[in-house]
Amino acid sequence: FLPTKRNAETRRLDRDIKKSLVDLIHKRQEKSESGDNVSERNQDLLGRMIAASDRPATGRPCGSPGVAITVQDIVEECKTFFFAGKQTTSNLLTWTTVLLAMHPEWQEAARAEVIRHCGCRAVPTKDSVARLKTVKCPIPATSFRPQGSFSSFNLVLG
Repeated sequence: FLPTKRNAETRRLDRDIKKSLVDLIHKRQEKSESGDNVSERNQDLLGRMIAASDRPATGRPCGSPGVAITVQDIVEECKTFFFAGKQTTSNLLTWTTVLLAMHPEWQEAARAEVIRHCGCRAVPTKDSVARLKTVKCPIPATSFRPQGSFSSFNLVLG
């Protein structure tokens, strides 16, 4: 919270992200109020959260103010999904690369499998990726690896 250049930049980015998300939410709300794409309204996560914000809150005593989800709540949920998804994906790719580097025999087997199913220069398709069994093997093993930025700290008491 010190007024450093980096903290000022962080606050500016946070403000810009919030403004962009609020603008997007308001545009989607206006579209749904005007009847545009009503059938598609609840087809994505943002549409479902906006629909939930239109309903009165359940589980509250009669007469209590509020809605189920506020615009600020939707903004925070969007940020969580975006940044958590980015972190999860980068962790998956990092640990998969590390595991393949630690086990060159699996790396060779995966490479051979990709060449066999996709060819040397071909771009993998959905169907060819579905046939890749060896390539998928390291992915479950990544769930046993550290996931968060603070997970490398071990606390030993006593």
